[in-house]
Amino acid sequence: MTQTFLAAVGDANDPSAFGGTPFHLLQEGMCQGFLTEGLPLGADSLLWKSRRYFWNLLSVVWGRGLGGYQFSDIFMEKLWGPYRSKLVGNKVINLNQLYPSTVCQDRAVEKWFFIDQTLKQLFDTYGIRSGISKYIAEDALAREADGYQRAKGVVVISHFAAQSLYLDYGVSPDKVFVVPRGANLDREAYPLWAQTKSNTKLKERYPLRLVFVGKHPERKGLDRLLRGLTLARAEGANCTLRIIGCTPDDLAPELRDTQGVEWIGFIDKRRDGVTYLNAVGECDIGCLLSRAEAGGIGLREYHALGLAVIGPDVGGSPDHVIPEAARLVSPLASDEDIAALILELDGDRDAVQRMREVSWKRRREVTWEASVEKLAAVMARAGA
Repeated sequence: MTQTFLAAVGDANDPSAFGGTPFHLLQEGMCQGFLTEGLPLGADSLLWKSRRYFWNLLSVVWGRGLGGYQFSDIFMEKLWGPYRSKLVGNKVINLNQLYPSTVCQDRAVEKWFFIDQTLKQLFDTYGIRSGISKYIAEDALAREADGYQRAKGVVVISHFAAQSLYLDYGVSPDKVFVVPRGANLDREAYPLWAQTKSNTKLKERYPLRLVFVGKHPERKGLDRLLRGLTLARAEGANCTLRIIGCTPDDLAPELRDTQGVEWIGFIDKRRDGVTYLNAVGECDIGCLLSRAEAGGIGLREYHALGLAVIGPDVGGSPDHVIPEAARLVSPLASDEDIAALILELDGDRDAVQRMREVSWKRRREVTWEASVEKLAAVMARAGA
């Protein structure tokens, strides 16, 4: 019987790897009988750090510059080497944009991708290109393109990523499928929590409760949100902001004492799942104002927890919101624009309530349960 393996750079069985995405996908995929096993491709040990050091040393000696070991074929071959034999005659779904060349060229392995963005998008949008050698970047992009051509199919989480496949890599549209990823919520704790969820009607006199979850305050736009909040409150908005993940020290000094802010800090979703669900779920609007975003799993989590959403109109984020329950903000929007939106929503609690009700009613759409069903259907049709 054909087996289907899940791969990422990092141990797919580790909830801390790659933001927990491989782990949550693997859990649901195995539950549905779609996935067989996650490959433990961890590369955080002292041995791997030593390999990176010597590779960089040789790279300089060879005149190729520093940086980019994780994109090299040497790295990929070493990482996948112990598991090569078990892949023969089976399927692999890779959350990374690169396969090792030996796997890529092996026709006995049915290869799939399930990626958030292409390497070109990653290099150019996230500033990665400037930190790696030109040789490594060009080599990685060439191997990536070859991988897409040899794959059975390329599943992406957004139309933003799909456009790059068409325009930058020449991948045929009939090989590209869009399946947004699911919310990274504990598949046991979340259903139990949902049974106790209260979606009571908002009251005019209560503060409108905004929440931000993230570890990268600048890229995720927390600074923009804080400045917009300050302006909105100065105009009379009755609202507060709960911040989970970041701490005041992560922000510029002038933003650390913003009024109306509750700093929660990091919550381990794996160990304190119910605490996290309550901390986010008892708020009204989940906020993310990213300047660059491949997708935005946090947006899916907000919807899954019954929140209205203020999200970024950038990258793949529009594919990760429920349109009727979200308001999108351009990365070029000014602080005054953000403040105006907060004031508008604060002044129309009925509209916010309707958005919350839509999120709650359609919450299954944003879970891994639904995403795995779509992914399995895509692969089944392609194999028919």
